[in-house]
Amino acid sequence: MMRLLQAMFSSLTTTWHGPSTMDVRAAIHEAQEGKSINSAQLARDDGQPEDPYADDIHRLEAALEHPLEKGACINFKLQDLLQIIPRKRRRIDAYRGLVGRLNKMGVKLTINSQKSR
Repeated sequence: MMRLLQAMFSSLTTTWHGPSTMDVRAAIHEAQEGKSINSAQLARDDGQPEDPYADDIHRLEAALEHPLEKGACINFKLQDLLQIIPRKRRRIDAYRGLVGRLNKMGVKLTINSQKSR
């Protein structure tokens, strides 16, 4: 019985898992190269990471037709903001990061939806 199980499992592991050797050093090296490329793409010339909301802020300024100034208060309906700055998740909470970034700049962005009355 034991020999039957050993024969059965030994044949399954060679066909199911394929080759049993793996070059771990090559896999680690590839992973490290991938991370360095991603971090290099996000870094600006001065070494600081790029602002992920820069494009959103630029689109917002283009829609308002003037640059955002400190102390400004902006009110948008969610449907209008989705046309200017589209998101996959069509909810107010998809814009939390942008609202926080604008708050750091001194700009207050208020988003109203039909569900929040």
